[in-house]
Amino acid sequence: MMRSSGVLKRRVQALTASGDDSKIELAEVLSYLRALPKPPDGDRPTLNELVALTKLSKRAVCYLLKVWRRFSDLDVPRDRLASIGWTKLAVIAENCEPGDEEHALALAEASTLKELPALLKGGAPKPKARTVLLRLTPRQHAHFESFLLAHGARRPKKGRGLSGKEKALMKALGQLWAA
Repeated sequence: MMRSSGVLKRRVQALTASGDDSKIELAEVLSYLRALPKPPDGDRPTLNELVALTKLSKRAVCYLLKVWRRFSDLDVPRDRLASIGWTKLAVIAENCEPGDEEHALALAEASTLKELPALLKGGAPKPKARTVLLRLTPRQHAHFESFLLAHGARRPKKGRGLSGKEKALMKALGQLWAA
């Protein structure tokens, strides 16, 4: 499928604009673009140029390239790869030993993205966490934040929010129940 840089770039733009489940094909075309000769003899785009071209994050572009490198030489039907999804394939590419891809693909088909890393390492999946959404006024949020900080939550050095919220809340509830 080696084509000129211009043709490949137009194909990347078409695939990213389509918005459908063509990430596997996008990974393939990005890999062909990265395989072009480097300048001055060739027209190989840099990683930053691929990010600008696809409008994806640098991490997503790197994962797509890694997924294609890992699965392009295997005799796995493209529709099977597409049904598994590129995010699970990226986890497999990161965590799977070479030669164990078939077992990893079977695990990916039978598990969720969150369970997959533990299963690939031979462990049990983590128990499913539950999410609690609170709609608080600014005043209520300030009280809630102070409460969590008093029970062990911490402010990160960078960013907003708190870390250790769940542990702090469970600690406070444990103290309440023990009383």
